[in-house]
Amino acid sequence: MSRVHSGVLSLVFLIYLDEDNPGDYVAHCLELDIVATGNTPAKAIELLKELIEDAILAAMKDDTLSDLCRPAPRKFWAKLAHATPFEPPKRTVKRRIKAEPIRRVDYALAEA
Repeated sequence: MSRVHSGVLSLVFLIYLDEDNPGDYVAHCLELDIVATGNTPAKAIELLKELIEDAILAAMKDDTLSDLCRPAPRKFWAKLAHATPFEPPKRTVKRRIKAEPIRRVDYALAEA
C-alpha cells in the first residue's frame, strides 16, 4: 500500500489504543511494521516518524533497504479496513531524510 509520488514515499499509519498500557496510543506503520507508543496520538505519531527515519538511515548506511519493507500482520490491515480517517494536529513536524548517493540500481524490462 505504500506509494511513491514525486520522490516522496507515502505510508499508512494506523493509530489505536495500546492494549498493554491503558491510556497510551500506538502508532503503527503498516508497510514497515514499525510501532511507537505515546500518551497521545500526536506523540505516538511523532515518535514513530523518528523511528522510521532512524530505520531508513540505518538501512541506507548498511545497504539493506530491500529488507526494510516488512508488512504488518494481517490483523492490523484488517483493523485499517474498519478505521476512520485521522488528521494529526498541525504541530507535528514533517520529516525529510537527506538522500545519499544511489549505490545500486536493479533494472527489469517487462515484455508487453
